[in-house]
Amino acid sequence: MAMLNNELFPHSAFTLAPETLARLQHSVHALCDKPSSGAAGKPLYYRFLDSPVGPMIAMASDKGVVLLEFLDTVETITKEINDLRTRYGFALTGQDHPCLDAVQQQMDAYFAGQRHTFELALDAPGTAFDETVWAHLQRIPYGRTCSYGDLASEIGNGAHARIVGTANHRNRISIVIPCHRVIGADGSLTGYGGGLPRKRWLLEFESVHACNAAPAG
Repeated sequence: MAMLNNELFPHSAFTLAPETLARLQHSVHALCDKPSSGAAGKPLYYRFLDSPVGPMIAMASDKGVVLLEFLDTVETITKEINDLRTRYGFALTGQDHPCLDAVQQQMDAYFAGQRHTFELALDAPGTAFDETVWAHLQRIPYGRTCSYGDLASEIGNGAHARIVGTANHRNRISIVIPCHRVIGADGSLTGYGGGLPRKRWLLEFESVHACNAAPAG
């Protein structure tokens, strides 16, 4: 994975101590094979990824990517996994999956500045409105931003900035569904589950690489 200019790569802001990372990963392993409301659920495979903005976890079903999140706290990732288990019937397993190979390859290319769009099957369950917002998020070009209000206007049908922001917050597939590209009407960086330092880093990184010629993807 390519190294970035130090001005865009604040290692200390996103690096976890080895013991903290090990504890987080152990917590995920411990959730495997936990009974899901008495019934066997749909298999959910997972893999840990490294990135310039900190460790991540990718999850996929047999249909596509279900989750791609920053691995920051035990509480956050446990809540995400339990929600997928209880609301959508997934059952976490440690078994790997070819979809996760594609996630890793494309994320590595993204962070090397070589990929501007993703070619990944997604399995992102949500409300009909959530899924509409997530589809529109994927249309925001690499290196560009839009406001919550602009996104609401594009969606139409009575959508407004506040409910668009709520759907944005429910996005489980960071970067691939680029909720980091949505900003406040005044240009401020607001409302990013991965934290505003990461949002700023991602937007600056994409701005730097937006003019690269003929990127993969």
